[in-house]
Amino acid sequence: MSRISTDDADGAGEPAKRFRRALTFTVVALVVLVAGFAGLNFLQGPKLSSGTVDADRVVARAGQQLRLFANQSILSVSKKNVSVSPAVPFTVSTTGAIIAVQFTDRLRYGTTYSVRVSDVANAFQPRVSTFDYSFTTAAAQIYYLDRADPAVGAGQLDSIVRTGLRGSERTIIYSAPRIQQFVVFAQALAVTTLADDGTSSLSIVGLSSKLVEKIQLPGPGTIDELRGESDTGLLGFVFTSAGAAVSREFTTVLMRVDLTGVHTVIPVPDLAGKPLGVLSWGFLGGSTNIVAQGQDQTVFLIDAAKSGPPVPLGQYTGLGRSAPDGKQIVVSDAFGKIAYSLADGTQTRLPSLPIAGASTYGGDVVLLDRGTARVQQVAVFDSAKGGKFQSYLVYESGTTSRVLYQTPDDAGSIENFSISPNGQFAAVNVIPDYANSVSDGYAVNAQSTSISTVVIDIASGAVVRSVEGFNESW
Repeated sequence: MSRISTDDADGAGEPAKRFRRALTFTVVALVVLVAGFAGLNFLQGPKLSSGTVDADRVVARAGQQLRLFANQSILSVSKKNVSVSPAVPFTVSTTGAIIAVQFTDRLRYGTTYSVRVSDVANAFQPRVSTFDYSFTTAAAQIYYLDRADPAVGAGQLDSIVRTGLRGSERTIIYSAPRIQQFVVFAQALAVTTLADDGTSSLSIVGLSSKLVEKIQLPGPGTIDELRGESDTGLLGFVFTSAGAAVSREFTTVLMRVDLTGVHTVIPVPDLAGKPLGVLSWGFLGGSTNIVAQGQDQTVFLIDAAKSGPPVPLGQYTGLGRSAPDGKQIVVSDAFGKIAYSLADGTQTRLPSLPIAGASTYGGDVVLLDRGTARVQQVAVFDSAKGGKFQSYLVYESGTTSRVLYQTPDDAGSIENFSISPNGQFAAVNVIPDYANSVSDGYAVNAQSTSISTVVIDIASGAVVRSVEGFNESW
């Protein structure tokens, strides 16, 4: 009988035991190591994992947030422990592991902001940390219309151009014959062009695809005062049917188009539900609200997203533009300009302040913020120069006025102006030599062939860019 030996079994089991002991040691060591790192991390306090902010939107809209993400839940952060440089007004909130720094106002273009949050702690240990985060806002850029010179000959193309405020680089976004006006949306342009008979057409042009969609109008006619609200995808314009005045279906009627929907042109109704004829109108920034002045001079507040009737605000001799936050509008009566609060109807006079002791005659006004600081176009009568009016663009705040721009040698004319969404820059449409100016002859929205746009830093008054064209869009 053969004998079964146990020596080989014992020999075979020893490596397995050694492997198990090594594995156990390794697992224990890893657990201890992980626990050590966890404890070290715990004892060192929270750390900043990442941060997010929309660099484009933070210059275009107030109330935007920088969100800072910690690697663990933290206690509520006090505003006194947060600093922003350059200094701007803000609020702070904390949720779980997220610190939200909300900027009260729009930020400056092309500016690096540094945010420091001190004494960041979790709920279980006394050690605190400091979070440092920096970001740079988007650089300013404008779109403008550069019309061809009719003296060159027929068949020339007008161009919509994009450019920055530094350097001289320019990019042609879209070209077509006889461009009347345009509006920029996030993904598209709305463009009106004129036919040989003077009627208008409306097209939507993809910014990246360059595909062109022609919008069906209520019939032949002309478009004026084309405006858009990019945040809500709403487009509006004033439409007048072609033909004799007595037989027109629409006369200066406010129309709207929802570019997020089926792109149908719809008349805005008046109090009786009929198409609203207007003298002037505009969107209230960042919303679906419209303010419009009817033909009887009544100013209405209208929500374009609802089918209800407009809300009358009163009768005024003129309707100006709204403040960037959409909470105030400018209206006029026989005594001058008024800032009208849409929240409670409060009215504040906006006097046209003197320049170097000389009386001024106020024109168009744009409010810059929640108060009455504003940019205004004014004229000064100069008897020493043959009784001519000199044209200025001025910044007014309180009882002080500061000249931002006047044409060289007072030979030109300020035709229009706009303010960048964050109130940092003014773009001024200028005819440099008004006496010798030549019109381009467009049936609607005709302009001088020499018109240019000068961009000014409002804080310093410095000219930062000049381009040949007009109808700028920020």
